Amino acid sequence: MEIQTGAAAPDFTLAAHNSDQKVSLASFKGRPVVVAFMPFAFTPG
Repeated sequence: MEIQTGAAAPDFTLAAHNSDQKVSLASFKGRPVVVAFMPFAFTPG
């Protein structure tokens, strides 16, 4: 999926880093948030 610069991010839900909880982008609605995606983070190559 390609997202254009300046476009609203689609809602998504992911597992939290250090728990069994789920975090969704929608839960931050109305507050500033930075979303960064790092493909292949922490993998060789």
